[in-house]
Amino acid sequence: MTLSGRHGSSELRSVWRALDALCAASAPELGHQLALQVIFLRSWPAPDGAGLDRSFGPAEPALNRAWALLEFGRLSDPVAHQAVRSRRLHGEADRALAALIAQVARLEQPAGLFDACLDRYSSRFGAGGDYYTPRPLARLMAGLAAPQPGESVLDPVCGSGRLLVAADEWARGKEHGPGVLAVHGRDIRPEARRAAAMNLTLGGLHYELGGEAVDSLHAGPTGLSPDVILANPPLNTNDWGYQELIRDPRWSLGPPPKGNANFAWLQHVVHELSAQGRAVVLLPDSATRGLNTAESYIRRRLVERDLLAGVVALPSRLFPHTRSGATLWLLARDKSASPRWGRKSRVGEVLLADARRLGTPADRAGGAPRADAAIDRIWQIFANWRGTSSAQEDGTGQVDWCRSVNHDDIARRGYDLSPGSYVQTAPASTEDALSEAEHRHPKDALYEHFEHALRMSERLREVLGTEPAEWVQE
Repeated sequence: MTLSGRHGSSELRSVWRALDALCAASAPELGHQLALQVIFLRSWPAPDGAGLDRSFGPAEPALNRAWALLEFGRLSDPVAHQAVRSRRLHGEADRALAALIAQVARLEQPAGLFDACLDRYSSRFGAGGDYYTPRPLARLMAGLAAPQPGESVLDPVCGSGRLLVAADEWARGKEHGPGVLAVHGRDIRPEARRAAAMNLTLGGLHYELGGEAVDSLHAGPTGLSPDVILANPPLNTNDWGYQELIRDPRWSLGPPPKGNANFAWLQHVVHELSAQGRAVVLLPDSATRGLNTAESYIRRRLVERDLLAGVVALPSRLFPHTRSGATLWLLARDKSASPRWGRKSRVGEVLLADARRLGTPADRAGGAPRADAAIDRIWQIFANWRGTSSAQEDGTGQVDWCRSVNHDDIARRGYDLSPGSYVQTAPASTEDALSEAEHRHPKDALYEHFEHALRMSERLREVLGTEPAEWVQE
């Protein structure tokens, strides 16, 4: 039996029923962690004697023995590894684990089951902010960064490692095998690091996840100076260590606001990049135009120092867990023509793409092919603009959803970086417009009402010749 891409097949439904029973008998998070281990052991060619033998005895000790024989010390730090060994399932929970092992064992070719389990975890816990980066979003971010064979890639909040897997898949294309990049990941959660190690191992990548689970903001720079950084950080985190980190040298664009960590993560990424490095970071839509004094100042410095290459407003509901609206920020240390950037110098320019229309509700109902088409349109326009594709024209003049602007254009709008302010496109349908309104965070709606006030405030500062005080935090 195989999955054959049929995630609704009877075989897969049996696996999910067994997983649901395990979660009910133990705990949902523990159930999914055990499921990922079982699937990994079923998918990865095991050394002699290291297979998962469940012919007799309790299921959990058998799983732990198989896990230990693989000698994957790098899958988790020592504390997390000891926690795995000390788990004890009893009675109904152990019988549920045995049933799950049996169902997974029945699949002749379990390829894709690990990814499907990650998706299922996200669908169950994503509403609370606990989710792994969706595959379509990972593919889009990799396409926008366009890593090349031989480059190094870092994800400072790597979760399940999907962004790193997507980066490697992009770099190797059809000409190379897996492992063409040096990939590095960091995450604060031991369970996420273990999932990342399994995912990266299944993908055949050469990876490094650090010696232990760390909070990248508190741990500081890795010293790796990666060529590419891909990051999907926790959005709008308010308790991020402002008092301890306020004088950190990473804040070269200005101190981040006390109220959320969005611009702390952005500057952490900028600080880590190599001299010709590129990055793609997911941030909430409100970060493009928020009225917070510190955020406004950082946006201005980001543009003035020519570190911003582009901003993409994502299609509403095209990707899971973006109910409040999300944007991708493309950063680059050097936008002059070069093998790593592309043939076309874009010094002093920023490409703003309002891609919210590209994934209408009707398109999304059509499934993955429609979503893939929208993703391809987004990264392709950036590839043309940079000159990394074979197209001679950048294509921005032939579509109505993106525009290349210079720094003066942005300054005149008070350093508002929301693509919709520069690209005048109506929603694809009334339904789509209503959908965006329904999922918009109340603060975002308030920001929209005060955009005019922001522009007037910036113009007044220019007239008075003043800068926002770096020590003023809101």
